[in-house]
Amino acid sequence: MTEKSLFGVYGMSYSYGSELVLNEVSFEIEAGEILSLLGPNGSGKSTLLKAAAGVLRLDRKQCSGIIRYRGHDFLKMDHKLRARSVAYVPPAIRAEFPLTAFETVLMGRSCQATTMRSPHYEKDRDAVREAMELCLCWSWRDQDLHTLSGGERQLVALARGIAQQAKVFLLDEALSNMDLNHQAAMGRVLKTLAGKGCAIMLVSHDVNLATEWAQTCLLLNKGKRLAYGKIREVFTEENIRKLYPESSLVVAPSPTTGVPKIFFGNQG
Repeated sequence: MTEKSLFGVYGMSYSYGSELVLNEVSFEIEAGEILSLLGPNGSGKSTLLKAAAGVLRLDRKQCSGIIRYRGHDFLKMDHKLRARSVAYVPPAIRAEFPLTAFETVLMGRSCQATTMRSPHYEKDRDAVREAMELCLCWSWRDQDLHTLSGGERQLVALARGIAQQAKVFLLDEALSNMDLNHQAAMGRVLKTLAGKGCAIMLVSHDVNLATEWAQTCLLLNKGKRLAYGKIREVFTEENIRKLYPESSLVVAPSPTTGVPKIFFGNQG
């Protein structure tokens, strides 16, 4: 683990039965960094994020890897300390019982070892309100989660992660159902979090959105690391054609920011 690294995954391999989904994948994220994790369907992106977050267990046959947070073995840390350190934000959230948006975000505060009856509840409420206002969902606080659209639930899920006050955010297609206004707003939120020293790993099939926010990029293909490094060095036409060989795609700089973008070529 390098001196600047806040969070790192090393030699991550994962299998579902006899199917090897991840094969010796490694990466590191520094404080203040946004890393895009890109690749086609079935490349292992979601599995990598879930395993890195500790959602998937590694103590099974053909599953292995080392995860470190500030140099410590992440999987050996107390579960509440892990939640204060790393927030995993899924592509969708649901509840098996009636739950308001506010109550959903408040669940993110459970790792702070407080409850509604504790003397710290007002502090929790303030943290929830701050997170929901940042994610533009405070006005829905009293609405049942089931009444919200997919994009609205994703805003609530991101607010819950922010309310945890973690330093590492692993976002698994967490912005995929949002409209352009909310995607732009959440891009600003992610940059704000990075500016405060958080490290963010972002999975998105919208590669142009991802490259606009990230400084670094990890390309996965069939469970293996294809390329890893600075966006302008990794996000090349050669690499993109390896990821999507059946599509005619062109990589060119954005006319406004200069970061690499994908454009459709002649599909005929």
